[in-house]
Amino acid sequence: MHFNIKRFGLLFMKHTVEHYRYYLMAWGVLLGIIALLMGFIIYAEEGGLSVKGQAVIFALVLIGAGSIFTSTVFSDLGDKKKAIAALTLPASHLEKYLVGWLFSYLFFQIVYVASFYLVAYLMVPLDDWGDQKPQFMPLFTNENGQITFFVLFAFIHGIAFLGSIFFEKWHFIKTAFIYFLLMIGFMLLNRVFMESLLGIELESAVPFSNISLKEGEYYYSVRFPDNWAAWLAVVPLGCALLLWVTTYFRLREKEV
Repeated sequence: MHFNIKRFGLLFMKHTVEHYRYYLMAWGVLLGIIALLMGFIIYAEEGGLSVKGQAVIFALVLIGAGSIFTSTVFSDLGDKKKAIAALTLPASHLEKYLVGWLFSYLFFQIVYVASFYLVAYLMVPLDDWGDQKPQFMPLFTNENGQITFFVLFAFIHGIAFLGSIFFEKWHFIKTAFIYFLLMIGFMLLNRVFMESLLGIELESAVPFSNISLKEGEYYYSVRFPDNWAAWLAVVPLGCALLLWVTTYFRLREKEV
């Protein structure tokens, strides 16, 4: 079956009606996590909650909550009874895929941003700002890495999205475990390769990042030119696209 907008709309409504209670509960948990983190930092630190502190909370919850939520998208396919109903549903694989992608990627980010600023506008003014006005984290800027967070989330989402359909049980735990093993191995191989290429011992050699080295008592850093920073986003976005495509073909191959 090919993509049909009417059939896709019906599938979208069916998914929404069947899962809205779960999504509402997840939204409540999300609000609670953001509020707890903000409340703890507000209580622990002196002065107002800085924009940088807000950015740290924003990134941690976005990546953490987003990856956990995404890992549940195709969890029904791990249950044989639910998998039969899901796979025999008269809708194309592309339509089923798009419903999962929209809820876990696009809609999640919209709801998350709205939730974050809702909590921020309620809690940040409660902090001790003295004579200053409360400051809120601007969204569409990369001053504290905001744009980078969204780019990174696309990559993390791709990993969790693939893991949600690749594994039958414990989707998030298994996906996270394999991801960290691969990342550690990739970082070690990258360091060995760079040291053998340069012929010196490096202090740090994170893939697609700056290189730090020590010579005598002096530390040096080899940095990307500032005008190259935007191009580095191509790497995680390209990986995300590849992971999304892989997930789609994995869904097409899925059998009960």
